[in-house]
Parts: sequence; structure tokens; C-alpha cells
Amino acid sequence: FIIVGTYSRRVNVSGEVTTWPRAVNIYSGVQGFVVRQFVHEGQLIKKGDPVYLIDISKSTRNGIVTDNHRRDIENQLVRVDNIISRLEESKKITLDTLEKQRLQYTDAFRRSSDIIQRAEEGIKIMKNNMENYRYYQSKGLINKDQLTNQVALYYQQQNNLLSLSGQNEQNALQITTLESQIQTQAADFDNRIYQMELQRLELQKELVNTDVEGEIIIRALSDGKVDSLSVTVGQMVNTGDSLLQVIPENIENYYLILWVPNDAVPYISAGDKVNIRYEAFPSEKFGQFSATVKTISRTPASTQEMLTYKGAPQNTPGASVPWYKVIATPEKQIIRYDEKYLPLENGMKAESTLFLEKRRIYQWMLSPFYDMKHSATGPIND
Repeated sequence: FIIVGTYSRRVNVSGEVTTWPRAVNIYSGVQGFVVRQFVHEGQLIKKGDPVYLIDISKSTRNGIVTDNHRRDIENQLVRVDNIISRLEESKKITLDTLEKQRLQYTDAFRRSSDIIQRAEEGIKIMKNNMENYRYYQSKGLINKDQLTNQVALYYQQQNNLLSLSGQNEQNALQITTLESQIQTQAADFDNRIYQMELQRLELQKELVNTDVEGEIIIRALSDGKVDSLSVTVGQMVNTGDSLLQVIPENIENYYLILWVPNDAVPYISAGDKVNIRYEAFPSEKFGQFSATVKTISRTPASTQEMLTYKGAPQNTPGASVPWYKVIATPEKQIIRYDEKYLPLENGMKAESTLFLEKRRIYQWMLSPFYDMKHSATGPIND
């Protein structure tokens, strides 16, 4: 038996039951008082749903600081809105007035242009008449006074035409000036309104910051079901306090998270069978359960990762041991006992027996001599 018999080295490791995705713990990021609770235990929630409302405001003899600050900002916002409304109204009135003046001058320019056109036609006729009168006077048909009157009348109409042309040019110039004023006034009002809108935006940002300084809404970080609520309305919470736990809505499989020391990891492979003993189901009554190794990490778990698991081993100062995370799948997801079905739950502690390398019994018996040989061996020369 000693020569032909074999024995597998075994190691017991600790672990716990979990799901994928894992249960989510939501912690408080602020210090304050819970003033409102939006959910209850067992309720299904979605990512982003509000869970708690926490009051973080400060009070003085003059009242709540954030409320007073908020009222001041809201009053400033009302005044800014009134200024913007008056500016927009003034802009409309000013531009409408300038537009009316432009239309009036445009109409006057059109009428004066028509009059000038007709006057130019009349001047041409009078010039022809004047030339005819000169011809008639040269023939002795009319006297010189009649010619003089006709010439004077022609130049008088010529002067009237020049006056009309000057007025027409003034109308055209006024139209150009009004169009420029319309654009300038519109740009000036737009700039003033824009400045006030910027001021309103800054006040709105300040109002948001005031809300942040007054109340904080804690929201769900993932979909799931509320498993437990740690605080109630009126209770004070500090930074880092646990508020609630959220578990996945539909749990298809439970897994075992095992923490294996570095001297055992090389001998474990995916698909290996391991024995499981649950703390909630004592082996004296329920016996051991079987599980299959699913994945094995090839780098040691970080301290931060291990702190997120309640059943993870704790390294003591001066004795730091590399631990590797091994995930195993229990063959029985539900345990039957006394006509009842007992499911596994998140966080249940478990102990697992891992089967490592297999040797003949005599080799295990001689292993102390190998240790003596190694301790007595001198330097190794390759």
C-alpha cells in the first residue's frame, strides 16, 4: 500500500458566495441628515433612480445659510429678467420707430424722384419753347420782352429743379443714415441683452451650487432590487456610511470566490473539482458540496479588491501573503432540506478543500528527507 498507494495534497481555503454582477453597496459621500426616503426594501429600481435626500445645509441665527443665499440669488434673477424684458421692449420700440422713419423717407424719396422726373420733362419742353421764342424773335414775330420772360421762366424752373434734386438727395442720405442706425441700435441692444443673459447664466450656476450645498440626492448606480436599507429619515450620516444594498434583479447563478495562497495556485486548473462547506449549512448536518473551478487569476489580488469581500483573509503586518482569486461554480444552487429548498445567498461564508498534486505515499513519507537534502546542498552551478 505504501509503495503503490497515492495521496493528493490538500489545502483548505476560505471564500464566500457571490453573484455576477455582484451586490452593490451604496455609501454616503457627504455628512448630513436624511430628510426623505424614495424607495423601500424589495423595490425594483433602475440606474439613476433617487434613493435618499440628504440635507447638508448649515444654520445660523439668521436662518439656514443656503436658503438665504438661494433667496438672494432668486431675487437677483428676477431683477435680471426684468432688465432683459425692458431691454427687449426698448429694442422693439426703437427699431420700430426708426423703421417708420425709414419708410417715411423712402416714400418721400420715391415721390420726389417722380416729381424730378416730371420736372425734367417739363424743363426740356420749356427749353424747346425758349429756343422757339428766340427763333420767333429773330423773325420779328415777337418782341424782346416776350423772349426775356420766356428765358426767365426757363431758368426759374431750372432753379426749382435744382432745389428738388437737393431735397431728393437729402431723402436718400437720410434713408442710408436710418438703415445704419437700425443696424447699430439692434447690435447695441443685442450686446446689452447678451451681457445680461451672461449674468443670468452665472446666477443660475450659482443657484445650482447653492442647491448642491443644501441638499444632495443619492441615486442608484445600477439596476436591481433594494435588499436592505441602512438608514431612515431623520438619521444623521457621515461620509462613507453605508446607505443601502442593491442586488441583481434576476440571479441566474451563484459563484464561489475562493482565496488561494501562492503555494497552491500552480496545482489548480479550470475544471478541477473542489469540496465546499458552507457556514450556513454545517457539514455535520448537510455534508460537503461539490463545485467546479471556473477561472483562476494569474496575478495576486490587490488589497483594495480583497477589502470588498467580507470573507477575504486579512494579511497581518509583517506576514503579507499573496492571495489569488479563484472562482468556482457550485453544482447545487439550491439545497434541499426537510422538504424545503434553501437557496444560496450573497455573502455566505464558505470553506473549500482544494486537491493539489498527487504523489505516492512513500514519496510523501520521504519528503522530510528531501527538505534535509535541500538544506544541506551547497551552491548550484548550472
